[in-house]
Amino acid sequence: MKNIKKHIIPVLFILFSVLIFHKNAYAAGTLKKVKYNYLLHVPEDYGKDPNKKWPIIFYLHGRHASGKNLESLERYGLPYYLEKGKKIDFIVVSPQCPWNKNWASEDWFNPVYDEVAAKLKVDDSRVYLIGMSMGGFGTWAVANRMPERFAAISPMCGGADVKWANQLSKVPTWVFHGTADRSIPISRSEVMVKALEKLKAEIKFTRLKNMGHDISKQFNDDNLYSWLLEHSLKKMPFWQEPLPFIKMIVATKVLATSPFKPAGYASVE
Repeated sequence: MKNIKKHIIPVLFILFSVLIFHKNAYAAGTLKKVKYNYLLHVPEDYGKDPNKKWPIIFYLHGRHASGKNLESLERYGLPYYLEKGKKIDFIVVSPQCPWNKNWASEDWFNPVYDEVAAKLKVDDSRVYLIGMSMGGFGTWAVANRMPERFAAISPMCGGADVKWANQLSKVPTWVFHGTADRSIPISRSEVMVKALEKLKAEIKFTRLKNMGHDISKQFNDDNLYSWLLEHSLKKMPFWQEPLPFIKMIVATKVLATSPFKPAGYASVE
């Protein structure tokens, strides 16, 4: 009995130390939580079936729509087409990033998601993230921080750090980029696609021949939304989920920094 106690105490001490270390490391990789203003689109048939839960898209705008004027979000991209009457069977959330921030500066996603999910019937297994330009960078960055939250993503004319490939390989991705883009060269997307292909990730890459930086017409293509709906998160039964302290042990710190920026990044849409 004495020998057992002799061995148990050091083991418990080591386990406790590991838990504290990982907890601190995980906290060091978190961001300040803030609530950004946002536009909210609800499908035409929302509420007809009171038990139906709806897929949800988070749309991330480019730099020129940053600020405090929500109407500026409707100048292009998905909010523009929704305002013009486009119908898709998704709840759509279009947050607005402040001028002095980018999509990786703060944790805006969780506060906004929690608020919307508290009000509307959201299918948490079908959460999608799409964005163009600065929003394309943001789509990569936010998915890197929390790949377990998204069923699929679509970054357009953006870029990311190839060091994120292991995290991002967990999320089905459809990348779009114009071959004639002078603001953000297509090579920024190409390197990410190649890195993900090496990891056998589910990745699609559409090179838009002779198109420049403005590829917002892709948000009017129903093929994108059909592809998103092909993907949903596989929810494990609660009895198969790891215990919380086990999750903490295996947790890894994810860097919160945004990808390195190309020349002119601050001025692109």
